[in-house]
Amino acid sequence: MIRAALVLALLWMGAAEAREHVPARLMLSAEHLHQGAHHSPVLTLDQVLKAAVRSFPGMVAAEQRREAAAGERLAAEGGFDTNLKLMSRWSVAGLYENSNYDLLLEQPTEFGGASFFGGYRRGVGNYPVYEGKSATADGGEFRGGINIPLWRNGPIDRRRAALAQAELAQLIAGHDYDAAMLDLQRVVAQRYWDWVLAGRRVAVAKHLLAVAEQRNQGLKERIAAGDIPAIEAAENERAILERQERLVAAERMLEQTGIVLSLYWRDAHDEPQLPKPEQLPAGFPEPHAPELHDLEDAINEAHHRRPELRKLDHQRKQAEIERDLHLNQQAPGIDVSLIGAQDIGPTNNKLVNREEVYAGISIDLPLQRRVARGKTASAQANVQRIQADHRLASDRVAADVKDAFSALRAAQKRVGIARQQREAARQLEEGERTRFELGDSSLLFVNLRELASGDAALAEADALNAYHKAQADYRFALGHIDLPETGQRGL
Repeated sequence: MIRAALVLALLWMGAAEAREHVPARLMLSAEHLHQGAHHSPVLTLDQVLKAAVRSFPGMVAAEQRREAAAGERLAAEGGFDTNLKLMSRWSVAGLYENSNYDLLLEQPTEFGGASFFGGYRRGVGNYPVYEGKSATADGGEFRGGINIPLWRNGPIDRRRAALAQAELAQLIAGHDYDAAMLDLQRVVAQRYWDWVLAGRRVAVAKHLLAVAEQRNQGLKERIAAGDIPAIEAAENERAILERQERLVAAERMLEQTGIVLSLYWRDAHDEPQLPKPEQLPAGFPEPHAPELHDLEDAINEAHHRRPELRKLDHQRKQAEIERDLHLNQQAPGIDVSLIGAQDIGPTNNKLVNREEVYAGISIDLPLQRRVARGKTASAQANVQRIQADHRLASDRVAADVKDAFSALRAAQKRVGIARQQREAARQLEEGERTRFELGDSSLLFVNLRELASGDAALAEADALNAYHKAQADYRFALGHIDLPETGQRGL
């Protein structure tokens, strides 16, 4: 009993002395891994996202698609532009000498396919009887009228269909932009946290190397005193070489993740810029309890928010408009028109009709109607195809939410377990080092404990990385778009 108590007392005193006099042998605590002042401003996730939204080629392309859709809508609105026609004719040879001037304004409208027209014409000179309508009074003739399609082109026509489809195309381009933004913020978050994780790997590798290097002098003194065998110095040299190799690999990974991150973090000239190691944050933000929705509510919210589903909804509406147009084109063309004209000024020409009012009806019916029927069948098939695509996309969105929901919960649990594992490894490392100081262990076991402690620190960093990436995936699954300009969040 006395001997056991003495051993315990020596272990306790040795541990206290090691903690007090050997700062280089500090455990892999968060404070130790974060030591060192950053002279460059810390690069934040929001900064990278702002730069990516502003300059990333994928976002620039998405913005240009919105501009193109706005141009197509303007072009579709041009189908209702006022049309001005001018015509002049002079007789240069023949029995009858006359001249004609004609100006016509045509205005199609969105009201039932009706179109209005009005104009002015003047015809002077001599005309044969069969061309008497070309003659006007000396002041010319003002005329106007309206044409109304009753069946074909009445409920819908190509102009109105094109405009409605262009408006939907503009919304679709907006959803494409939202989808690009949603995917960008997820990818940027993943690349950013991978870069932070690589920085943690370098910090752990540097710490382990520093511990082995600073131990050399103490080992030489103990070997000289005959306290430990000379082979312990060789073991420490081997550990130094091994940890140097680990540091090189960690620094390579940091460079690699920085190069990938530079694709999104761009300068004022839209060129990729490499982040510096000095810009690494001190570590991962402290995880907080995720704001998990009820699973069914989350799926419903994702179905409402996800831009790919809203895009398919509008694409289906486009196809339905096309189908309705071609269905209408199978109907007979029955148009009614009303025209009035008034001549002004004196005239001696008996062919001039001073006041005219005409009502007319025209009927047009292709007998086979194969063009319209074929296009109707094609448009209907397109509607069915988009509906099937929508069902599949809806199922995928639900699967995304379920997977992200599960991953986020698991990542939160994993962080807690990893921290317990790191603390246990730290205690074992400290105990093994104390035993070595008392001569009850070898440096081989100390190295193994130190490496296990370093691996536990890396496991914690990896768990934190997984947690923050899972948060990004969960926001993506729900369809929440961050607003980097204001720092607002969708959740």
